[in-house]
Amino acid sequence: MNQALPEPYVIEGSLPDRYPRGWFCIGTDYEFTSIPVKLDYFGTSLVAYRGQNSGQVHILDAYCPHMGANLAGAGSCIQGDSVICPFHAWRWGSDGVCNDIPYAKKIPAKARIRSWPVLEENQLVYVWHDPDGGEPMEEQRIPRDEQVFEDGWTPWVIRRAQVESNCRELIDNMADKAHFGPVHGSEEITLFTNISEGHKYTQLMNGRSPMGTMESEATYYGPGYMIHRLTHQLATGETSRFMSLVMNVPTSLESFEFLAGFKYPVPPGSEGNMVAQIEHVNQLIDANERGVFADLAIWKDKVTIDNPILCDGDGPLTRLRQWYNQFLVPVDQVPESLSERKVYDKSESILFQ
Repeated sequence: MNQALPEPYVIEGSLPDRYPRGWFCIGTDYEFTSIPVKLDYFGTSLVAYRGQNSGQVHILDAYCPHMGANLAGAGSCIQGDSVICPFHAWRWGSDGVCNDIPYAKKIPAKARIRSWPVLEENQLVYVWHDPDGGEPMEEQRIPRDEQVFEDGWTPWVIRRAQVESNCRELIDNMADKAHFGPVHGSEEITLFTNISEGHKYTQLMNGRSPMGTMESEATYYGPGYMIHRLTHQLATGETSRFMSLVMNVPTSLESFEFLAGFKYPVPPGSEGNMVAQIEHVNQLIDANERGVFADLAIWKDKVTIDNPILCDGDGPLTRLRQWYNQFLVPVDQVPESLSERKVYDKSESILFQ
């Protein structure tokens, strides 16, 4: 008698009904000047600019509540630390309060828009988002990374891509040990450990690639910002190293902007030449076809799956998702157990043929 086949598995998938809470990187510090920049994040439009007086980056809601113009639209400009609406020249301060209407004797008391918390750290700019309206949490502050400021490194170079999927899909990569061969070209994974502690989640990985042996360390600080270090011991005996960023900012509940950043040792002869250094980094990014952007082809066509069938060789995906879920619920609903340090070692060697 033939053994009955199991019923086909039914994939279940649902999207979060709110945006995560945390700091989200929106670019490098040198990208923001006194020219207004339009940002389409969190289901709305924002305007970002560097104040002429303070020298600090400010972010406001972009839609002017007078007649709906976008404060980052054509014709907008900065005056001091205020942004001028291109439609009727209403002036909005960095605190979101209208401080001048050129043709009015009195400014309406309700003339205020949202001013978003901003952080500049590690030569990058971050915006704080909390769906419950809470102020930035000190324990989630992005820490200063001393290596970023060491001499001998190029500036950050950031590439962006729009992804039509929920940003949680990107986070899964931290526990997805088995995708590094098919997607990124690894030949073998010899160490794979995930560490969860509060708002931090770290991936430690050693392995072998066509370039030689590698050591990798990547840490998420909250739901949107991950900094990564990779060192290759090349077959030639030389050592290659770089720092990278893997980041996301939700644009809607069904899409996000993917930001990947790169910082390499300064090439000989380009000392003090920022333009040459950025060009060097761009050339290295273009040459790496199996890098972080290789995932885009997968994200484009995959489905959200809440009940994946996992095998004994997979990484701790369930634990990772439990960690990430803390950013999708109100602060008072975050389990205290998530503050404890937990180590998930999945270092059984995988050899990719």
